[in-house]
Amino acid sequence: DSDGGGGAHGFESIRRSVLALKTDPLKPRLDQIRKQADDHKSLALMYASYARKLKLESSKLVRIFAELSRNFSDLMGKPQYRTLFSNDAVPVDESIVRQLEKEVKERIKTTRQVIGEAKESFDNQLKIQKLKDTIFAVNEQLTKAKKQGAFSSLIAAKSIPKSLHCLSMRLMEERIAHPEKYIDEGKPTPPEVEDPNLYHYALFSDNVVAASVVVNSATKNAKEPWKHVFHVVTDKMNLGAMQVMFKLKDYNGAHIEVKAVEDYKFLNSSYVPVLRQLESANLQRFYFE
Repeated sequence: DSDGGGGAHGFESIRRSVLALKTDPLKPRLDQIRKQADDHKSLALMYASYARKLKLESSKLVRIFAELSRNFSDLMGKPQYRTLFSNDAVPVDESIVRQLEKEVKERIKTTRQVIGEAKESFDNQLKIQKLKDTIFAVNEQLTKAKKQGAFSSLIAAKSIPKSLHCLSMRLMEERIAHPEKYIDEGKPTPPEVEDPNLYHYALFSDNVVAASVVVNSATKNAKEPWKHVFHVVTDKMNLGAMQVMFKLKDYNGAHIEVKAVEDYKFLNSSYVPVLRQLESANLQRFYFE
């Protein structure tokens, strides 16, 4: 009976010890210290990553924050502190907890001080990075605006004004209504067109009004307009309208020949660099695509 009573008494003693451990007032304090150490270790790692990303004094600040993070790991890895967390059955020594708390607080103070000093560098670098991003975005917008401006200028240069387009249509209607007046096919070439004793001018244009104005101005200001020969060269699309325009008026007796550029066999890309450029696939893509 005495042996049984002793066993029961020993069991009760163990149960009370375990209960006491579970309600040990130092355990929450120890957990809080470990949580603070882990939080500041993570914070130091985060700032190291941030410094690496922003490339600010990268080698120096990254090393500092990495070292701070390692300090927390090394501290929690010391044998006297490791046993506090590895075995819940061992009673917690308050003096060791106080020593751990003191060292953790010292490292937290150092970490916060370094972070406070580094924030200004982070802020300045962040402002520089934002300014660079803004400059890059503005340059992108400027490049886009330049391209749009060049394209708009190209459209404006190549577009036919409505009034001119309507004039060309009316001239073509006149040609279709009275073909006998304007068709030169089968008729002999006037001798003045090839007379070397006269003054010859070559006028290249797809603008009916502009070509007419040039010829009209030249003949009005010439003393002997009948000695001047104008060879007007245009494209196939404007050929009919151009022929009608120069047939409707005598231009003070000046001689005018209107032909399409295709009618001049020597005007090809082999002899004319401009035509060779116009036949370039790249240039056609630029204009039409």
